[in-house]
Amino acid sequence: MKKINVAGMSSLIGGLCYFGYHELSGFMGKSGNLNAYNKQPGIGPNKSLYDVLDVANFDWIGSIPWKPIQDAANYVVNMPMWLLMVIAGSFLLIIGGIFVKK
Repeated sequence: MKKINVAGMSSLIGGLCYFGYHELSGFMGKSGNLNAYNKQPGIGPNKSLYDVLDVANFDWIGSIPWKPIQDAANYVVNMPMWLLMVIAGSFLLIIGGIFVKK
C-alpha cells in the first residue's frame, strides 16, 4: 500500500474507534434507565478543533472576505473530531485510489 492509503486508512479507523469509544463510554456511564433525567446516551458534546486548539489559532477565519467560505471554515472547525477524521480518511483513500499509480 502507498503512504497516502495508509494515512487514509489510519485516519478512517482512528475516527471510527474514537466514535465507538466515545459512545461506549457514555453508554457504560449511564444508569440502567437511559431516559432517566431526560438524558441521551453519550458522554456529552463531541470535541472539535475549536475545543482542542487555542482560540487564537482561528482568528484568520474572521478575516475571510467571502461569507460562504467563512461559514464553511467555521463549520469545519466546529465539526466533531471523529467525523473530521472519517471524512479526511475517506478523502485520502479516494485520492490514493485515483491518482496513485501502481
